[in-house]
Amino acid sequence: MSVILVHGSVETKTDPPYMLGLEAAALTAYQELARGHDRLTAAEKAVNELENNPLYNAGLGSVLNRDGYVEVDGAIMDGVTGKFAAVAAMQEVRHAVSVARKVMEESRHVVLAGTGATLFAREHGFSADNCITAVQLASWETAIHLKRSGKEVEFSAFTGLIKESDTVGCVLLDDHGGLAAASSTGGSFLKLPGRVGDTPYIGGGIFASSYCAVVCTGRGEAFISTLTAKFVEEEIKSGSHPQEAATKAIHRLHRLTGEFGGILVVDSSGRAAAVHNCVSFPVAMIRNGILEQVPLVQLPSHNTDTFETSDVT
Repeated sequence: MSVILVHGSVETKTDPPYMLGLEAAALTAYQELARGHDRLTAAEKAVNELENNPLYNAGLGSVLNRDGYVEVDGAIMDGVTGKFAAVAAMQEVRHAVSVARKVMEESRHVVLAGTGATLFAREHGFSADNCITAVQLASWETAIHLKRSGKEVEFSAFTGLIKESDTVGCVLLDDHGGLAAASSTGGSFLKLPGRVGDTPYIGGGIFASSYCAVVCTGRGEAFISTLTAKFVEEEIKSGSHPQEAATKAIHRLHRLTGEFGGILVVDSSGRAAAVHNCVSFPVAMIRNGILEQVPLVQLPSHNTDTFETSDVT
């Protein structure tokens, strides 16, 4: 049995182009597994698909920081070996998750950051790409103009857009029972140069073990300070269903920090969950090669008056 889930971040639209992009990413991961490639390759390729899609805040299409350029974070973790690697605040590289995997496999380090991460990427064949799209540049220019004029407008910190993404991620279970997690992000809109979110923090925004694989999205500082991904893993290790564990984790996150976000998880039995307390959390899932409805839970928040849940699977 294989189970693959990918997400496009909280606050991202659920319109057909966004959902089709997620479905394509999940299908890419499944095809990698079907070809006999390993779980890390499958998770990496799924995230690459989203990094190449300008609709999401990762790789091409990343939000701009305060000074008008892109800095990306990426991470990957193998639940079988426990190996983890990440890059942070890296400039002019589209595929942060792939650089993270290179760090895992071709260095003695676990995390590289800033100019060092960029240099490592160049030395390993990753070409320069500023990742700035016309849409994100226009949002940044508008925000800066309004700020200088003493005005404010509601931009999403997650997407950099006026009404709307943050981290994208993938969790999967392969046919051999192995779990993996991978994630990539452009971070938060107008962030200070050098700011690092939860994506490259093991146990904060990402974790994988023999019990489950977890990725998180939302205000990174909150997930880091509460070690939310590790909390979910500990709950599942203690016997909780993934949906129960993720729901508890979102409630805990909001109680401790007042922040909002989403969690994607699959366990060693193939049980999956997607839980959030935001306006939206687009997710796609493929089980044994077939696209299925995601067991999505939307908890109450300041952004919504509804509570929706699908059947637990």
